Parts: sequence; structure tokens; C-alpha cells
Amino acid sequence: MKEFYANLYSSEGPSPKQVRVRGHVVKIDVDSLNTFLETPVVLAEGETLPAYSRYCRLPADIREIEVALCIPGRGFVLNAEGHAGNILRKDSTTLA
Repeated sequence: MKEFYANLYSSEGPSPKQVRVRGHVVKIDVDSLNTFLETPVVLAEGETLPAYSRYCRLPADIREIEVALCIPGRGFVLNAEGHAGNILRKDSTTLA
């Protein structure tokens, strides 16, 4: 693991799509990870992104998240960018 992380990041440019560990190339692109995890990406006709990628591009409904994670009547404060700030443990549901 140490060798993997040591070789993974470079100071110049974006993270690589593969890394060499003990003489073997380990690919870390989307297709390789999905193959390893046995989770093939299936696109319907006319789609360019998988369902999760499309979901990630939707704006988050903060109140829906608050209802799912917080005890009724409790919540969390949004930061300047409109993202959820800290959720206190005492304000969280058991499931959260």
C-alpha cells in the first residue's frame, strides 16, 4: 500500500490513471475499477453518463438530506457555498 500511494500522486499535473507497484502496472481508471468490482456500467440508448454520474450532477436537496439525517426539529447550518456544515452527533438520527 505504501508503494501504491507513494507512486500515485505527482506534484505536476493531475493524478495518473495508472501506478506501478512492485513492477506491475495497476490501472485506476473507471473501466478497470468497474471490472475489478464486477460492476459493469450499462448505459441505456442515448445516455452518455451512468446513473450515478447523472445523479451527482443534480443539485442537492438540503432539506431532504436534513430530514433523512437529523432528529425532527434539529438540523445543520449551511456554509457560505450552500453546503452542509457540521452535523452534531446529538442532532443525528441513530441510522445516520
